[in-house]
Amino acid sequence: MAVNRIAYLYTLLLSFIFFVLFDVYLLHLFLVFLLLLPFFSLLLAIPASRGLRYKMEIDDDIVPKGPCPVSLTIKNGSMFPCARVRLLLSRRNALGRSGEQYSDEAEDSVQCSMGPNRTITLQPVVKFNHCGRMDLSIRRVYVCDLLGLFSLPVPAANGVSASGSVYVLPELQTRSIQTDEAADLGLDSVTYSTERAGNDPSEIFQLRDYREGDPRHSVHWKLSSRMNRLIVREFGLPLNASLHFLLELREGADPAASEAMLGAVLAFSEYLMARKITHSVSWIGEEGMLQTLSVTGADALASVLHDLLALPAQERWSTLEQYAAQAMPQGETHVVYLIAGARWKSAEDEEAKGMLGNLLERNICRRLTLMTERCPQETAKGLLSFGCEVQLFSGRTFGADAEETL
Repeated sequence: MAVNRIAYLYTLLLSFIFFVLFDVYLLHLFLVFLLLLPFFSLLLAIPASRGLRYKMEIDDDIVPKGPCPVSLTIKNGSMFPCARVRLLLSRRNALGRSGEQYSDEAEDSVQCSMGPNRTITLQPVVKFNHCGRMDLSIRRVYVCDLLGLFSLPVPAANGVSASGSVYVLPELQTRSIQTDEAADLGLDSVTYSTERAGNDPSEIFQLRDYREGDPRHSVHWKLSSRMNRLIVREFGLPLNASLHFLLELREGADPAASEAMLGAVLAFSEYLMARKITHSVSWIGEEGMLQTLSVTGADALASVLHDLLALPAQERWSTLEQYAAQAMPQGETHVVYLIAGARWKSAEDEEAKGMLGNLLERNICRRLTLMTERCPQETAKGLLSFGCEVQLFSGRTFGADAEETL
């Protein structure tokens, strides 16, 4: 538009110079024509801008990272042509937002020209570089006049379905769980009760004297012959140890760390569902309250996914605080605390370590694992000292030799 204005002013200046130098009647008419032309161009563009209608449609609301087509339908209901229509598409990532402040915002521009009383459909491609819930909207629409000198805004009321959301999956959604990684989290291990007997012959709960009514197959014949009395085996009771994932997203978290956290928990959840292992996920919702959902199938995972891809950022350890305040002793639960964006300052370290240690002291969980994108050596050593395991999103773990594993 700036180029058109400069070209018009340059033409007008040349015409005025020729008008001054040469007393020619046609030059007079041409100069008047140039002066009036922008007004006529503007008058034609006004009804076109008032009669324009537009809407946006999204074919698939769950997509992988990368290019995503969006359908834009534009209708010119006036009898005047639109030399150029410009639409500004806004995309904002709801993942990691703080209040109304979004973590990632960008705009894309789409342009076209239209004849009178015509309807066209455009399919621009919008590229998503990060995972999360992308809120798309047609922020502004402009109609330019024939000369390209004026840009008239189209009333927002002319837009129908001018916004929508797309859920962009993290890349780690499809990763497989390696055997050693599953072992680190105890996903493949079986825990047996120390208080009650069961019927799993692969584990012996205790040996005791025979009682009337005991099944013959439980008799330990070899030991009975040595003891000169009947000894029976009581088998182990396998515990369906549940896994509980706590998700924490801190303000200022790097998008790569947020994606790694979501990719990890979604991959673990798929792995667990395939093996019918009980697990649940907790996070802080938009209302600032702790939300917990038990993942029992694909539908439940999809519901969790929609909420997690719009996970708001928190100033404090909100998920950990609320879970610690509400949780009841569940001795066989394995809690996996995933946090992205932790700054690990000294005061916050001590506060978080105290809350994590409190979970074990109160018997809230049998096992506790911290997963994060980075963890200083001193912090890792402090967590390991009271039994909290530490693992990075990359898969690396901290053991007794924490200095070497960094």
